[in-house]
Amino acid sequence: MVQLPAHLTWEQLLCVAHKLGYGPSKHKKRGSARDFVNVDRDPPIVTFHEPHGNHTIPRGTMGLYISKLKLSKEEFASLLEGC
Repeated sequence: MVQLPAHLTWEQLLCVAHKLGYGPSKHKKRGSARDFVNVDRDPPIVTFHEPHGNHTIPRGTMGLYISKLKLSKEEFASLLEGC
């Protein structure tokens, strides 16, 4: 079983999203919500909330984001390598 890190940095999440072909949306949202788009992937748009302060994403939220990206924990961990 894959062990995910206790915390994920915002930069690591962006790196994984980039590896999947997602880029920032041109449409601005209010607050900390950020949309990322890849029309060739399901889902074509994902929304993440940029954390404040230390820019770390807790494990529970990380699990939610993995689900939003429709990845298994193993796939996510593989993509996280090098980020």
